[in-house]
Amino acid sequence: MKKPRAILITVLAISLLTGILGGHCLAGSCYLPFVSSITTPPPVTNDQFIGSWVVYDQGAILSYLYIEPDNTLVWADTPDKTNPHFSGTWSVSGNTFVGPFYNPGVGYGDLVSTIDANGIMIIDFVEYWHSPPKHLSFTGIRF
Repeated sequence: MKKPRAILITVLAISLLTGILGGHCLAGSCYLPFVSSITTPPPVTNDQFIGSWVVYDQGAILSYLYIEPDNTLVWADTPDKTNPHFSGTWSVSGNTFVGPFYNPGVGYGDLVSTIDANGIMIIDFVEYWHSPPKHLSFTGIRF
């Protein structure tokens, strides 16, 4: 009688962990994003951020981000930079890119980003014109 109870407790524990940590299991393999994010990636360099990026919001193209070698950035509505939305500066500390910007007519914000093992930029777009500051999550792919 104890063996079925142990199996039931194990199944419930796995279900609880994957649900709480935002994970999922498929074909016997489980992914727990909270647990996998505990490992620290190796330090990145400025060169890994410099370039042109397509910014996606839930799979749809949102904008274009240009990170220049002179530590300036441009967030544009078009892939050729002819319609810049805002600009700012940037720096890298450890594994994190920080790009403070001013969005004309709206307010100040920050782009706080890392690059994952697949070369995808994970972007936290912080809007300080909201109280409390609003955080939007986007991804970036080089183009």
